[in-house]
Amino acid sequence: MNSKQAYASLAAGIFATVTNIAPAYAGGASMSVQGTAEAKLEKDGNGLYLRASRHTFELAQYAHGQQTRTVLVEGEVSHRYLVTDDIGAVDQPNGTVKLTIRPIDLSGHFGSISATREIPGDEIKNESPEGINVIEEGCCAQNSAESMLSFDTLKTLYVRSGGMPLTTYTILGKPALGRLIAIYMSETPLDEEVLGKDFSVVALITVTGEGEVLQRIRVHYNRAEPRGEARDWSYEPGWKTASGKLDNHTVIDPAKPSKPVFEWNLGDGKAIEIPLVNDRLDIAAAKLPANVTLEAIAK
Repeated sequence: MNSKQAYASLAAGIFATVTNIAPAYAGGASMSVQGTAEAKLEKDGNGLYLRASRHTFELAQYAHGQQTRTVLVEGEVSHRYLVTDDIGAVDQPNGTVKLTIRPIDLSGHFGSISATREIPGDEIKNESPEGINVIEEGCCAQNSAESMLSFDTLKTLYVRSGGMPLTTYTILGKPALGRLIAIYMSETPLDEEVLGKDFSVVALITVTGEGEVLQRIRVHYNRAEPRGEARDWSYEPGWKTASGKLDNHTVIDPAKPSKPVFEWNLGDGKAIEIPLVNDRLDIAAAKLPANVTLEAIAK
């Protein structure tokens, strides 16, 4: 649901305040927390606004070293919409997401807050055990953006464009290691934050595993209108196969040497091909279309 749809849904109802009452959170020994759902009208010098917010509470479990942690994910999503006589003609701003992580002691108490964060966003999805997915809706010609945050610290593991498939691989062993490759492409509300102000940067490839960022690779496109032209690239990443079909997952057995190649099919016979060597994408050995270059950046 985009911001205009959310506004229309709220505007059709009765403006009210609803509070879920529970004992206030008081520290490490608390057994309950409090949340609210609220919609109210506000006036200022620029006009009339609807301010709406809602709380969510969800359980999550994730691996922390050799242990499994259980936490409460407390989320709040809030929006401020301009009320006009033609709401469909107004580009409403994106919302704000506030997140709080509270460890749960299985003896029956909440532990002290372990992480908090506030970022732009319109929706929260708990994707336990991977992380918390914060979705920011695009406006007009923009795509949506999805930021995956760590349950442990709420730091960003990766950002991907809405609709861009994830590519994964598993390295066999004791324990086996899971990896994920995500791609972010312009144009979304997060372009400047993710890609920066260098408009030759049209995409970001991120490799993550076990709750950590392993690689971040900028994709540069040396054209007159790089981001505008790259908007036509296909959303087809995966592992290259002999048949030409791309697989979204592969398994690597260290006892059986192999040479997997990550491929991003851009369309029109163009593709970015990067071999995987020693659990890293080897950009020095990549095969690239004309005018495309890769740049490794700090994690």
